[in-house]
Parts: sequence; structure tokens; C-alpha cells
Amino acid sequence: MAFKFNVNREDLLKAISAQQNITSKKGMLAILTNVLLDIGNDHVVLTGTDLEIGLKQTIPAEVLETGILTLPAKKLFEIARESGSETISFKEIDNHWVEISAGSSLYRLAGLVADEFPQFPAYSEENMVSIESEILADLVDKTVFSIAQDKENMFTLTAGLLQKVKNGDQLYMKMITSDGHRLTIMTKEIENSFENLHLNPVTLIPRRGIQEIRKYCENRTSFLLGVEEKQAVLKSDDSLLIIRLLEGDFPDFQGLLNMLSKDNFIRINRLRFLEGLRRINLFTEDLFHAIKIDIQENKMILTSQNADFGSAKDEFEIDYEGNPLSLGFNCRYFIESLQVMEGKTITATINNHESPCMITSEEDIGFLSVIMPMKI
Repeated sequence: MAFKFNVNREDLLKAISAQQNITSKKGMLAILTNVLLDIGNDHVVLTGTDLEIGLKQTIPAEVLETGILTLPAKKLFEIARESGSETISFKEIDNHWVEISAGSSLYRLAGLVADEFPQFPAYSEENMVSIESEILADLVDKTVFSIAQDKENMFTLTAGLLQKVKNGDQLYMKMITSDGHRLTIMTKEIENSFENLHLNPVTLIPRRGIQEIRKYCENRTSFLLGVEEKQAVLKSDDSLLIIRLLEGDFPDFQGLLNMLSKDNFIRINRLRFLEGLRRINLFTEDLFHAIKIDIQENKMILTSQNADFGSAKDEFEIDYEGNPLSLGFNCRYFIESLQVMEGKTITATINNHESPCMITSEEDIGFLSVIMPMKI
């Protein structure tokens, strides 16, 4: 049956904009660049998928005729974004064409039949728990930057590892990411109700899925979270996000942490260190961003060299009483860690010039970053 309905522009824009990263993936089946519109009696359900991530959203509508069809997601987004009208009207006409009127503008958009659209994954609500958006958002914000890019040889590093850990009577949720050159861990305390949340022995959420989770956290105070054997599920009153999990093993990060000494402390003003790193990074080589860090009693000296432009140096006070150290690191790795950290002072632990650097802060409970050294 040919559909006919009216929707609020803001409702449509909010829903269809959330679909853009999912439906814009190149090299897919043509219909996957479309969003499925399923028009009920008083609402429209918009569904997008790239077969790895699926998002289903419900918006209210004034429905004159129900129906179902798929339309190009990008064009729908552009129409909603550019429209100056509060209401956008849809009317299906012959051969799956749809007339869209918005104020003085009239569009004709070609659709594809819904029969060709992939079936949305089934899921269970049995073991889902309510989680505050702030918890997942913080886990993602503090770790997403160190997930490996797709070209990484060990493909499981292109995902974040989600864990649930019990320490005494208290439960914690962890997100662990690594690209092989650095390791980032964020730990958040959670309520005992999370005992009901089932996690796989290895729960790996791909980077794009983690990015969609972060967007899902926006403008929501809480939602339901569930993890099944092959997928993670996030559900609110008007939205459903399903992410296919990666299969495989994550490197033994705990073994690395156990090897690190926690005796040689260097206390540094976080913002002063970050400012110095940004200045020094102006004269690093683009590929490795290599810098030299010289640490003396109560002093840190940062230097960098660029074959084409010259060199840079920055010096500032720190709190350190150990032996002098001369170290090489990727400047960008420090910058990205310090940018997401909170607090005035950080603690860096470095054993010698060949050992990794571990960064923590008493003012950012649960955050830990380990950065591997490099030869200069």
C-alpha cells in the first residue's frame, strides 16, 4: 500500500543524521545506502544497517496511509537539513517514487522495495541492564583514540575490549584499547545490578561500533545494555542499536602491566606538559612524531628535530629525584593521552630508557596509559 504521512522536521533530522555513518559505507550493496521507512499508525520506524552495525529509530508522525519502502539516506538527510519548514510531508506514488514536500520545495525521490533490505538482527532483553550514559561515554572518551587502524596486522586491535571485573564486593567495567605501540585502560565503578550483565570471555567491540556507542550516549541519561555471543545491544524507548562483535583474542595486557615498576615516580603539571608537547610536535617528522625527553632532577627537557625545518626545545620544572633519564617517544601518543585526562598533576613511571612509560593521575581515578619507547 502506498504510504502518506507528515513528520516534524527536527525529529526527522535527528533520526536520519544518526544514520549517516552507518549508511555511507562504500562498496556495499546499493540498498544499504538506503534507510528503511516502516510507517505505522502514528509513527515511522527508520532502520539503517551496514551488516555490522544496525540502528532502528522511532519518530512520531501524522499518518494518513501506512506502508514500507527504502529511500536514500544521504538525500533524506540533506532534504531535512536544508528545509526551512517545520513539517515535511511524504507521499508514495507510482513505481516506488516518493514525493516530498517541505514548505515551498517539492522533491521526487526514487525508492527501492523493502523486500531487498536485510532483516534486522534478533536480540534478547533477558539479560539487559540499565546503564547511565555517562559511564559508557567516559569509557569511550578515555580510550577510543588508541584503537588500531584497519591496516594493523593484528585485526583484534581494531576493537576495544570490554570487561566486567569484581574486586571484593565492588563491580567495575573496563574498556581496554591498544594499537601495539600504546595501551589505554579506563575503569569505572558500576552498581551491583550489573551482576546480571553477561559478557563473553572476550568481548571485542569494533572501533566503528564504539564510535556509534558514543553517539548513542548523547542526549540520553540512561538506556538498556546487553551483550550476546555475537552482538552488543543498546536500547532506549525510541531507539535500538545493534553492533556485531569481533571474534578473536586480545593481547595479554595484564602481563605488560605486571612487568612495569611503580617505584620511579615523576610528577608533572599536566597542562604544562601538554603545552610543551604541542610546541615540540611542530618540529617532529610527520610519520613517527619522534621526540627526545631528558629528565634530570626537577627538570624535563623536550627536544625535536625536522630535517626540512630545524629543531625545537622546551624546558620546564617537574617533581623528580631519581637518576637522569634520556628517552625517545612518539609525541602524539602523549598528547592524545593528556588531552583526555583530568586533573592538574599526572604521575609518569619510567624505569629506564628502554622501558615503557605509564601515566596515571590521582585526580582521574581509573585511567591508565602505557606508551612504548622508541629509539632516537
